[in-house]
Amino acid sequence: MNDICKSFSTVSIREPCYNIYVEYVVKKGDFDMYTVRFQLELSGSEKRFLSKSFFYANQMHNQLVRYATNRLNALFHDKEYVGARKAYGESEFSKKKGSELSASEKKKKKELSNIMCIKQKEYNLTKTSLCKFVSKEQKKYKNYINSHQAQAEAEAVYKGVEKVLFEDGQHLHYRRYNSFDCIKQKCAVTGVRLLRWDTICFMKHYFKVRIPKNEYIQNILSSVDLKEDVVYSFLKRIEFNSGFKYYVVITLRGDAPKRIKLSKDGGHRTGVDFGTSTIATVSNNEVHLEELALESAKYEKEIRHKQNLVDASMRKHNPENYNKNGTVKKGKHKWKTTRRCRRLKRQIRVLYRKQSAYIKTSHHTFINRVVQNTSEFILEPMNFKALQKKSKKTKRQDKAVSIKQKDGSSKMVRKYKRKKRYGHSIKNRSPGLMQADLKSKATQYGIPYYEIDIHQYRASQLHHDTGEYIKPTLSERFKTIEGHRVQRDLYSAFLICHTDDTLTAPNFKACHFDFPHFAKMQDTLISNKKKCGQTMKHCFGF
Repeated sequence: MNDICKSFSTVSIREPCYNIYVEYVVKKGDFDMYTVRFQLELSGSEKRFLSKSFFYANQMHNQLVRYATNRLNALFHDKEYVGARKAYGESEFSKKKGSELSASEKKKKKELSNIMCIKQKEYNLTKTSLCKFVSKEQKKYKNYINSHQAQAEAEAVYKGVEKVLFEDGQHLHYRRYNSFDCIKQKCAVTGVRLLRWDTICFMKHYFKVRIPKNEYIQNILSSVDLKEDVVYSFLKRIEFNSGFKYYVVITLRGDAPKRIKLSKDGGHRTGVDFGTSTIATVSNNEVHLEELALESAKYEKEIRHKQNLVDASMRKHNPENYNKNGTVKKGKHKWKTTRRCRRLKRQIRVLYRKQSAYIKTSHHTFINRVVQNTSEFILEPMNFKALQKKSKKTKRQDKAVSIKQKDGSSKMVRKYKRKKRYGHSIKNRSPGLMQADLKSKATQYGIPYYEIDIHQYRASQLHHDTGEYIKPTLSERFKTIEGHRVQRDLYSAFLICHTDDTLTAPNFKACHFDFPHFAKMQDTLISNKKKCGQTMKHCFGF
């Protein structure tokens, strides 16, 4: 528990401890799995050995990507394959289900798929051919990487090949050495072997594991059988300002022990309303309105500052690679990077990792607080990936703006509205991640999890006193319902909480009966936030 990374000057939040890390993994096959991560206690020579192992594993991965990319390019220049693929995509049966196809369509579909499969094998784009290729390369690095780990890398690259061939993948990606963070495994017998809880064996080298004296971790270790419950283990490294630190991640069979104590009365139904930067929850006994990852913007500010320093350094030492207007010249260039610039780039990578860790910790803290008093979750599903994209509409602004021209005269122009929407906010708040974490936590603790039908029931627009759907503007953070002034997100969560059994409409009788109590709880919450100084007009409206 002593290994806590120091925070930088502008952020007053300490990074979560990386000695202990327990993650709940969804079902795989017929059993559940979860992972526990421990830090390795290494000497200087042991660190150098593991650094070489990661370097050669990264080399192998990139050689596989280069080989597969060349094979894909050759396949996409084969006229017979291109013709079969085009005919398969343009045909009518590509959009139909198997039961809807006629006999002739099934025959044609099978012929085209056979042609593509034969060509794929002919150009060695199968999992077997990639494993054969990597087995030859692995012999060069046999003192640092074994054959099973090389095959695991081949399987990872083949997944990328499948995305390019059968899904919407464009091309395979190479991995930089700094971004290569784990050596994959296939089973618990080979590769990283867990001899005891405090000792692992990797490539005939023995490494000591730092086991923290934590009650929760000790309960896990005492309840797990080392031989039967360990599925597999793998090595992972995390970059700090002082360099890389190495960890062993142990995947265990079963459910992770529960550390949250649920309420004795069984809890209450909780309605959840997600925004791009806020979350509102309402039940019969409590209401919450929080800004997601409150301090994440400070990390973003520090990252932007260091990126400006890197850009200034690159422009200063590489003036020949830039045009007069400041843009980079086309073509390949040789770039000179100073020691200070490389150090700044490492600090930026560390800040991104810290920001990600802080967001996850902030989400889990809030979810654990809500789960304690909840019997079931009901929420409105949100597609944050669609909100992250730019708008396709090009509208002009309502008001005209004066613009100075080159001759000094001014001209009134109605500018186009910005197409940007919520990408920056979603990046810093990660509401989609919190939505997924809430569902995972509810599954782990056996709490029912329901989603309303957003096509029939629009909780953010409904007024339960009149039964009308009125679409508000983004600037309208408050509504007047039954003579009370209510916050928009909290009221939406209140309506979601009072959804009927069909999940398509609210229970109006329950809404009218519980609304006065909700209004009192909301007023108390807002007054407490104002006393604490938590006033965010752009998020909460107060």
